[in-house]
Amino acid sequence: MSGAAQVVIVGGGYVGLDAYRALMRRLGRQVKRGQVQITVVSPLPYHTFHGFTGEGLGELVPLAHTLTPLPPLMPHARYLQGTVTRVDAQRQQVEVHSEEGQVQLLTYEHLILGVGSVDPFDRLPGLREHGRCLKDARDMRAFRAELHARFQARQPTTINVIGGGYAGVEMAAALRERQQREGLGGEIHLLSSGPVLETLGPALAPLAAHARQSLQGLGVQLHEGVRIREVTSGGAHAQDDRFFPADLTLFAAGIAPAVLPGTEAMRHPHSGRLLTDQYMRVPGHTNIWTGGDAAHVAHPKRPGDCPVNALWAMKHGMCAGNNVARSLRGQPLRPFAYGGLGQSASLGHFNGITELLGLQFKGPVAWVLRLAFFAWYMPSKRQGVRVVADLLWRRPRAMQGKAPVVPTSAAP
Repeated sequence: MSGAAQVVIVGGGYVGLDAYRALMRRLGRQVKRGQVQITVVSPLPYHTFHGFTGEGLGELVPLAHTLTPLPPLMPHARYLQGTVTRVDAQRQQVEVHSEEGQVQLLTYEHLILGVGSVDPFDRLPGLREHGRCLKDARDMRAFRAELHARFQARQPTTINVIGGGYAGVEMAAALRERQQREGLGGEIHLLSSGPVLETLGPALAPLAAHARQSLQGLGVQLHEGVRIREVTSGGAHAQDDRFFPADLTLFAAGIAPAVLPGTEAMRHPHSGRLLTDQYMRVPGHTNIWTGGDAAHVAHPKRPGDCPVNALWAMKHGMCAGNNVARSLRGQPLRPFAYGGLGQSASLGHFNGITELLGLQFKGPVAWVLRLAFFAWYMPSKRQGVRVVADLLWRRPRAMQGKAPVVPTSAAP
């Protein structure tokens, strides 16, 4: 290895951060000597941890505690705040647009694409105009402000939550719990195209049953087998012509891969995500690597693809960073071999479900396991401690004396 090898990381999310950390573990000395330069490009100056989105909506965790500034997380990288608008694989360059309108070309020897995903506005008519999505931290901030204003004004609020997966279940539980805690009228409707938490499968059916029972106990109105065809200003229309009126409609039923111009030929024809080989490399390109929501990655232990969540994105980024380091050193690459740990969901404060290495937990134990697990994997241990303090000490103390109220309507 001679001269300064240029490694460009696109994205400051889970893939980008763990790729950077893997590079520093293996090439830290060369980076500090200037033999390797790592450049990170991200449109936002902070890393967003999505694991506590429900707690954020429930006003249990401040949004600031889930955002971590990027430069301190990557102290030996050159950080550019901007958007990569094109990849030129032939010239080994990426085009970066800054918020001020400046355009810059970066040349790379290795490129790691951690571009993540976007909200699927084109998938559901009316979603862009009338729905709320929380993938972007700026949208999350706006929705929280809207909720806060309605709660402050004591304005009864009915909310449709579209999506019966982990995100939808957690959001519905958190919002309903907040309604009850603050004594605000209104309803929470969870609209799911299939059974709630359908992806758990038969082996974990007891966890799905506990989730369903917990949601109903909170007063969340479950509507399973309902596929929404359009969102309007007054609610959501289902394909079977039922209409679910609501003041707000929140979408939590999937994502769409972020499409970066110049990478179209690298994508899976059906999923639209970037293809990868066993080394997290884009086939046909020995120096382009990817992972996370943007990538189509085969599961290393069983048929099918890797789950789309933060932990898997971290492991993808780690593998990509390790293999970039090995490539720069002329060492053999190592395949992606992570097999997963489990899954978990919050069902309100001190209630949850967790599957960890095949073991199943419900209730407070599951909730504590989830909290410990998520806090451990937050990008900043300081932020992790703050969130733990929020949920175990600050919010319970603040809520003392606030008696729950009876739900304003019974579940059907």
